[in-house]
Amino acid sequence: MSKERFIERQGEVRNAVARLQEAVAQPESTIVRDAVIQRFEFSFELVWKALKLHLERQGHECGGPRPTLKKAFAEGLVATPEEADRWLQMLEDRSLTSHAYDEALATRIYQHVVRDYSALLGAMAGKIQTLT
Repeated sequence: MSKERFIERQGEVRNAVARLQEAVAQPESTIVRDAVIQRFEFSFELVWKALKLHLERQGHECGGPRPTLKKAFAEGLVATPEEADRWLQMLEDRSLTSHAYDEALATRIYQHVVRDYSALLGAMAGKIQTLT
């Protein structure tokens, strides 16, 4: 993985999370809820893949999102066990968004994104911007 590609990924993460936070700031409606969930999906994907690229550049084996998040915790990119648990819950919710549409599930995930996940993704996007 070239440094140039990682710099590109940093920009993609920054832009995706900014778009998520823009959607989260809108008044709730079904259209906004759906937009927030879609933006959450691609933001989460870009963040975990950027973490994977960084960790692999440091010589670590990562695999998929779960091992990548666990390695990010082990390497101090995820600060506390409680935060690590929230990242794993976010991964579970992200996996659920790709299943058949369910109104109650969409509402629950939307609330998680607004209350917690958007801030976590924003903080991690900030950390990713500082990585080399």
